[in-house]
Amino acid sequence: MKKLLVASLILVAAILGGLWTFAQVPAKPSITMVAEVVKLEDVPGGKGRRLITVRFADGQERTIETLAPFFFKPGYKAKVGIFERTLFPDVYDIVSDSID
Repeated sequence: MKKLLVASLILVAAILGGLWTFAQVPAKPSITMVAEVVKLEDVPGGKGRRLITVRFADGQERTIETLAPFFFKPGYKAKVGIFERTLFPDVYDIVSDSID
């Protein structure tokens, strides 16, 4: 019985360690794209977080929740970093100031 308990604890620890490893967001974006800011909203109770809707060159729109500065306005261009992850959905975030 003790051997089964120890083996199951080791298995659970290995699974949790693997999930923790693959769930982390990479330090640098895999891809950086320029997108146009379409809409801005404050997150209710978000403590400075904003919802920024951007449109990519192919016409796809995506809403990003971020702590980006407040100087973004609709029509501005912004760099969007795409952080690719293995087992979980990719993370999109504003990675630098607006583009002239």
